[in-house]
Amino acid sequence: MKPAKSWLAACIPMCTALSVQSATQVGNNLFLASGESLSIETAQLQPGTEIYGAEGSETVTADSSTSLILDGNIENLNLPLNYADYAIAINGTQLTFSVGGVEQIRFRGLNQPINVGFNDKNAVITLTGLGQIETALTDDTTFSLSGTVTGLSGGTITLANNETDTLDIGQNGPFTFTNGLNIGDVYDVSVNTQPTSQVCSVNNSEGVFTNGDISDVVVTCTESSVTVTLSGIVSAASNTDLDSDINDPQSTENVSNDTFDSAQNIANLITLSGFASAEGTGQALDRFGFSADASDIYAVSLQANQLVRMQVVDYAGTDTYQGDLDLYLYDSSQELIASSLSVNEFEEVTIPSSGNYFIQVSAFSGISKYTLKLDNSATAASPPDSTEQISGDFVANEAIVQLNTDSVATSGNLAQALHSQTLTVNQVQAQLSHNNPERAMLARWDGTQALSTLALSESAFSADLQRKNPEAYAKWQTLQHIKRLQQRSDVAFAHPNYLYQTKRVPNDTRYEFQWHYPIINLPQAWEITTGTPDAGNVIVSVIDTGVFLNHSDLQGQLVDGYDFISDPTNARDGDGIDNNADDPGDAAQLSSSSWHGTHVAGTVAAGTNNGIGVAGVSWGAKIMPLRTLGLYGGTDYDIIQAMLFSAGLSNDSGTVPPQRADIINMSLGGSGYSQSAQQAINAVRAAGVIIVAAAGNENTSQFSYPASYDGVISVSATDYNNNRAPYSNFGTRVDIAAPGGDTGADLNNDGYADGVLSTIVDDSTGTRQSTLSFYQGTSMATPHVAGVLALMKAVYPNLTPGQVDTLITNGDITNDQGASGRDDIYGHGIIDALKAVEAAQTLAQGGTTGPLPAVITASPSSLSLGIASSATLVLSNVGGESASILSVTDTASWLTVSAQSVDSNGLGTYLVSVDRTGLSESKYSATLTFSVSNNTTLNVQVSMQVGSTDTTGETGTLYLLLLDSELNAIDQMTPTDLGDGSFSYNFTNVSPGTYKIAGGSDIDNDNFVCQLGEICGGYPVFGKLSEITVTNQDISGLDFITEILSTFGATGQSHGEAKPVLLQRMDLQKNLK
Repeated sequence: MKPAKSWLAACIPMCTALSVQSATQVGNNLFLASGESLSIETAQLQPGTEIYGAEGSETVTADSSTSLILDGNIENLNLPLNYADYAIAINGTQLTFSVGGVEQIRFRGLNQPINVGFNDKNAVITLTGLGQIETALTDDTTFSLSGTVTGLSGGTITLANNETDTLDIGQNGPFTFTNGLNIGDVYDVSVNTQPTSQVCSVNNSEGVFTNGDISDVVVTCTESSVTVTLSGIVSAASNTDLDSDINDPQSTENVSNDTFDSAQNIANLITLSGFASAEGTGQALDRFGFSADASDIYAVSLQANQLVRMQVVDYAGTDTYQGDLDLYLYDSSQELIASSLSVNEFEEVTIPSSGNYFIQVSAFSGISKYTLKLDNSATAASPPDSTEQISGDFVANEAIVQLNTDSVATSGNLAQALHSQTLTVNQVQAQLSHNNPERAMLARWDGTQALSTLALSESAFSADLQRKNPEAYAKWQTLQHIKRLQQRSDVAFAHPNYLYQTKRVPNDTRYEFQWHYPIINLPQAWEITTGTPDAGNVIVSVIDTGVFLNHSDLQGQLVDGYDFISDPTNARDGDGIDNNADDPGDAAQLSSSSWHGTHVAGTVAAGTNNGIGVAGVSWGAKIMPLRTLGLYGGTDYDIIQAMLFSAGLSNDSGTVPPQRADIINMSLGGSGYSQSAQQAINAVRAAGVIIVAAAGNENTSQFSYPASYDGVISVSATDYNNNRAPYSNFGTRVDIAAPGGDTGADLNNDGYADGVLSTIVDDSTGTRQSTLSFYQGTSMATPHVAGVLALMKAVYPNLTPGQVDTLITNGDITNDQGASGRDDIYGHGIIDALKAVEAAQTLAQGGTTGPLPAVITASPSSLSLGIASSATLVLSNVGGESASILSVTDTASWLTVSAQSVDSNGLGTYLVSVDRTGLSESKYSATLTFSVSNNTTLNVQVSMQVGSTDTTGETGTLYLLLLDSELNAIDQMTPTDLGDGSFSYNFTNVSPGTYKIAGGSDIDNDNFVCQLGEICGGYPVFGKLSEITVTNQDISGLDFITEILSTFGATGQSHGEAKPVLLQRMDLQKNLK
């Protein structure tokens, strides 16, 4: 569906076989003016020779004056009939069309191949007035690797290609490596040695030989005494905050929040980084070196069914500290409402009703960082470890205790205690209801006895609570006793003596955070099909980093794949290609891999309606994981093999899948055009496979491949408001758009950055674990389109690539966005899943639509009012059958909805209004539910805010590090706060060389930044730091975003970048374990 593209012309040594008449030769190119000719003897041509004709415009158009004259004894010349108007003759005899051909000559002027069977007979081909000529490359052709050196002033520089082929250079100017290379060979030029007084760097240093010599390697040398400045802006991710009293004495705030009176006010739907300790750290340079920070109190307005979640970062003691933190919830009267007292990594409490609350982070023992997350609702993901959540009312100073019977038999002290029906609890004597160790017993104690083992500074909080609410203080004391009982070896279990049993809010899906599905009408499409065909499977090939095959939300969704990474070093699995497409990670360090293919696969077809994780676009599609991207990306050749495998065509694996893929998803790209890739794509399309690829994330109109090849559907990315995502490529090659997200915004006020939520992996412990994360990119937009195409294939299995091209071009499966008709931002529009499956139905029914069910949609699909008081909502029936609105309900007292202009079925315009009377300053969200007469419902999310709620991220003091290639810090600076959540920074006196930039907070003051629970970022994104090559000029614009590192199942992380890497500060030296 794209026009032909320009081709470069480059003769190779084979050109010596050409007999040139009147042709002009410039360098290695031959140019023929009108009337000039070039004769070629076929006996001198090698098999597979390709000859290219005129170039001068984007599409080559030949007319009747263009002639191809074949002189000699030639058999089996094969041409398409639609080019019969070209003057073609063999020895003056009119050509007879026939089928056959052994070898191939391609005449570029015709835009089609000419197949010529030589049959060992010689002939002379004369090309007249065609322009420039190009002969094709053969597999045994060798090419040169060359470039230029500038700035060298005395001495010798030694370059190496692939670390083995070395070249000594003593002067500026051109250079060429001695050893030639072949098609598909990788080159990687580096500096082995350089003059002591200079620093030399290489640009255009690596790549793959495709169709000619490489001559653009540039080596730049500068005096080592030259220094420059590196500068940029650091921006805090939205909806992030920081504990106001942390262990870093250089923190910009350090204001106590230990009591209700000094509680730190925070906004709703934020993520917060904090520090707490039940004891001093013992370090003189710490803020809490010899005192505890045992309580952090936060004041916030929350809504019913929200979750408050906490990750106790140092619960396992794998870093500097180890601690056990607990979570408590109090209402505005300091009544204890709920608590979570586990000894594991995660704690959570559920908000019972909307109102103002105090959240307490309490250090039970030890020292730890923590991340506090205020989730939108209790349908947010539960953390992987169970929590000891206590949310019911219970009797103070009592506990139900079950002893270990083995301990009773072996402990004389315990037996004596049972005999007297007493039990020592935290140095307090408790009376037991009976002395039978086989049964649970009730323990009661005197609440007036002092707690003797509380943390050092807990007295400030406990005195405050006892003064404000003695009953809550008694319950808090009770929970402290119970937790200490739970840790005793002679106690099987202990829990409060509940006055009633509370209910847990069900928590079996994270679909509500997948805003990117309703925005393309996926729920309405699922009313027609969920992607399971009547017979067989619809298979989507994901050519990427591979897939974590044991991901809990991809079970049953995969078919056998293949690993096509031919370089064992790049593969990271120690071998070449094999039948194991499992992703071991694409980074050498733990917690630094992208798990890109797993994320893409989850969007296409994660296990759906299974009570866990996320939904996939197509519930019934199967994923064929094909691994081509490793530590250093992927090569053109390996990707081509994966495409051929997908289509069931011959490839280097020597095998083909039992069933070929229906669709190929390639969320990858680069700037290099490859003729071999285009040929492979042609073959794959001819086999009936639809190919979808990402347009690229460089915010440019430059072509990115494979998306820009002919026959590939190029996908750009949009944000929550259907605007172009700020990173998305654009231009003439874009065909279609889909949600790709923007992790720099939270436009739907759900407390998460607006990325695409899908499946990834957490390997921070050294073992791969299933989890989820928000990513952004055209890589995330592409699987939306691939998944919708899979839904179409389930409805109409005979769907062809050509039919898809036509549907896209006609706007039959998209909604027009931007300029009317096709434009360079959205192509032919944003994918619409409902329109797509309806179009597939039309094709399946021979071009006529059958009766469609009623499908009620809302426009817009969700409302974000901000500070506005009302907005309109339009309900429509886009299905075929009739249906009416029966009722509408909402989940918030501040929300009302009224019909404005509706028909007899209740369809039309509704007014949605909010009443902020009596509401505290915060962000709020609720759901409108429309009940429909066909037993379906339509949910519309509504969000708004009260007052000038600030979503600007907060970071505290940051330590930015200039890193060498081994991630060792060689310089450090603290950026300047610009007052709007952003900071300016500059590293001065930077010598020539190669660097990276990263940094973050050090809230526990342990000399390391960017640990879990801390704020972190890097250029351009953390976890995928780019090398910055310094020569003799300042570099500005090195901007990046900081985020809080956590391993919550759903976080605001972008494209897997927010991952912990051990980075050491330079300004603090401490004796830590």
